[in-house]
Amino acid sequence: MIKTSNLWALVSKLFPFIGLAVIAIIFTILSPERLWRINNLRSIINMMIPMAIGAMGMIFVAAQGSTDLTQGSLLAVCASFAGLVSTQAGAWIFIPLALLTGLVMGFFNGILLAYFKVPSLMFTLAMLIALRATVMFITNGQAIFLDPSIIALDDIKIKYPVFILLFIVMWYLFDYTKAGFFSKCIGENQTVGQFAGIPVKKYKILAFSLSGLTAAVVGIFTVGSIGGVAPTMGNFFELQVMTAMFVGGVPVSGGAASKFYKIIVGSLMLAFLRNGLAITRVPTEISELIQGIMLLAVVFMGLYVNKKITGWQARSDEPKIQAER
Repeated sequence: MIKTSNLWALVSKLFPFIGLAVIAIIFTILSPERLWRINNLRSIINMMIPMAIGAMGMIFVAAQGSTDLTQGSLLAVCASFAGLVSTQAGAWIFIPLALLTGLVMGFFNGILLAYFKVPSLMFTLAMLIALRATVMFITNGQAIFLDPSIIALDDIKIKYPVFILLFIVMWYLFDYTKAGFFSKCIGENQTVGQFAGIPVKKYKILAFSLSGLTAAVVGIFTVGSIGGVAPTMGNFFELQVMTAMFVGGVPVSGGAASKFYKIIVGSLMLAFLRNGLAITRVPTEISELIQGIMLLAVVFMGLYVNKKITGWQARSDEPKIQAER
């Protein structure tokens, strides 16, 4: 017999996969002739990749129980600044300058949050507004067309290998190094982590630096997909990334339940949902409503399952505590 606590833990692990399967089945029934076409599957993957890449960096922040609302605006700043410089200095500088900008801005966010102990939600919200204003200043509110060699970055022969390589590197960092382990420890209990000798400030800075770096990578691919730089690029991207993480099962509060595979499952789930709603011609406002309801359902389901697991663990520990007394 499976213990009730173990059963709820199993439900928690399988929930994202069940959600993905349900979405795939629903849209297979509604539009079987369109969903599984090669071109449509390629569209789903292309929709999934930016969210997954953004989440690869943001999961370090989320595992610590923090929030990064700057990814969308930072994506636009990196692409706009590097794109503008590349029109004068040459296309070769675009990628390294975009990556450096994302890394530096993420590092800056991490420094302020770590040393001044500002709530991450409030600070990154303020930075989102400031960075959006910076994008408008850089672009002067106009689209900027870049060198065709930069636009070629949208080629799947470049995008897919970069995605796979980045996935392997970030997965290794999160699951097999101190960066991921300490991030989850901070999310479980930051005070205990400090007393245990974890350099909390260092790993907060690292988490936001990685989040900024992955935002820059998405910015580079976004430029390739739209053919240049637009002042509105990256709008609400951070919300898409957070939605993908949370529907994939990454807890809002972070901690040990933050698993790297969940961001891939969540990104696929959201990509399947958005694509399925599009091919079945659901109006945009209804599509956004369905995505919002889905996120609420997943969050409440996650809280309910965690409550059940905690409750059963507490009950199983009661006899041990009484015996020790």
